Amino acid sequence: MDFKQFEILTFDCYGTLIDWKKSILDIIIPVINAYHQDITRDELFQLFLEADHKFVSVEYRPYRDILIDIIEEIGKHLNLDLLSRDKTCLVDRFGDWTPFPDTHDALLELHKKFRLAIISNVDDDLFDITKRCLGVRFDFIITAKQLGSYKPSLNNFVKALEVLGVPSGKVLHIAQSVFHDIIPTNRLGWKNVWVNRYGDPERSDPAEFPDLEVPDLEALVKIINMEIES
Repeated sequence: MDFKQFEILTFDCYGTLIDWKKSILDIIIPVINAYHQDITRDELFQLFLEADHKFVSVEYRPYRDILIDIIEEIGKHLNLDLLSRDKTCLVDRFGDWTPFPDTHDALLELHKKFRLAIISNVDDDLFDITKRCLGVRFDFIITAKQLGSYKPSLNNFVKALEVLGVPSGKVLHIAQSVFHDIIPTNRLGWKNVWVNRYGDPERSDPAEFPDLEVPDLEALVKIINMEIES
């Protein structure tokens, strides 16, 4: 990949910059355990992902409402009569969603060469909380609230490109989620990087093939520096 062609790096946030699996499970597990429910972390995160995919694929509603719906959906699946305070646990503790260890330094290094943008399935006020913990200035912050839809809708990327004001060939999208990000950017012909943060299996469907796969942002920075400086 010729990284010199890109002017803007666009990032998914939750799962790519923020370790949403650890953050979410650290919040949900004690809630579920209080009901004496025996479930593994991986099983619980799978339930979260299935509910997330379900709710972002319908008509737009604020993400804080979707987070509550997700907890309610998990409770129904586990036959739990959740208390109101438990249903809002992910929203109430959104400030506890923490970055991956390499996120901050990688973004600072990449910002030396590119403009940086966020394209995220989130509300503006929730991302304001996350922005403080990332500690990095983004040139563009594009949220689902602004666009009125959620990834994997193509609308999010089409409208984002209008905000960025450059052709898609000048943009490299970097994301952990194949469902939310890699598949739709492939459909639109964007170049993309799959940050396989959680060691998922190699993809077998061509629609899911990224242009580049890396295990983390630290590895991506090394590749980009090596290619640009060679």
